[in-house]
Amino acid sequence: MITKRRGDILNIVVSEYISTGLPVSSEAVANRGMGVSPATIRNEMVELEEEGYLTQPHTSAGRVPSDKGYRHYIDSMVGDIQLSLVEQRMIRHQFHQVEGVVEEWIRLAAAILSRMVRSVAVVTLPKPCEYRLKHLELISLHEFLALLVLVLKEAKLKQQVLTLDEAASQEELSAAARRINAACAGLSGSQISARHLDLYPLEELVLRTVVHIIQAEEGEAYEEPYIDGLRHILSQPEFASSGRLVPIVELFEQRSLLRSFLPQVLTGEGIKVIIGREHKQDAMRSCSMIMTKYGIPGEVGGAIGVVGPTRMQYSRAIPTVGFLSSVMSEMVEELYG
Repeated sequence: MITKRRGDILNIVVSEYISTGLPVSSEAVANRGMGVSPATIRNEMVELEEEGYLTQPHTSAGRVPSDKGYRHYIDSMVGDIQLSLVEQRMIRHQFHQVEGVVEEWIRLAAAILSRMVRSVAVVTLPKPCEYRLKHLELISLHEFLALLVLVLKEAKLKQQVLTLDEAASQEELSAAARRINAACAGLSGSQISARHLDLYPLEELVLRTVVHIIQAEEGEAYEEPYIDGLRHILSQPEFASSGRLVPIVELFEQRSLLRSFLPQVLTGEGIKVIIGREHKQDAMRSCSMIMTKYGIPGEVGGAIGVVGPTRMQYSRAIPTVGFLSSVMSEMVEELYG
């Protein structure tokens, strides 16, 4: 168990290192009003290093926090940190200017988050837990080929080319589409599968494809993320080495890969903070990620957060992510509730 004085020293070291990016000396800690001598602080810092909270990059240098040190700093933050009321009002005003346009929310949230935290913002579109058929059309491409145009109630349009077992005219395709729309509009994939319908072979093929498309959409926990602020990562001294920078850039370029590990991060509720080597992905082990969910639990939702160096302004990033999440949840409630 870390002592109070040792914990106070550690938090000062973390705070100073976040601000300056330079190793922190015992004299710098003493100047923050600890009330003990630099020699005493130096001894405590040696103990913190032995316990794994600090590291010393060079023999003559001061100390820098380890991942364990950052974790203690975050866990010891007092109370529920909030953005100022002025910042909260400013953010709400900006969101009310784009009400009803979901794609604009995402771009705005990412831009605000990236600018306020000076890190990479990661935001996904709200995604329903269950998709429903709104309307479909069948367009003849060839006597044995048809284009399925599928519109889901959740504002998604999907297209797929079907290979037909038997030749079908446009008139036959249109008739099949009308029958399916009349029988299945408004139903989810599971509801369509559960219905016992008297169908022609062409209609069976189309409905199997519709259910497959819906299930594929529902199989992804999150939509592909929108990214803003990669320039902030590029400007950080921690990533001056191409060996550290390239894997990060590649990760953000492969957005489907980034989306794939969001469910691993966002287990349970609340804001998740993953620091350095706590990440399972090698490319992320020089970074911290602060992520949370937004939306209506069990119905529709997305993810919002930031990625930056482990030397991140956590006291700024955590409340910003939390507040934006609450604003977006309110807007999702208005739109889908």
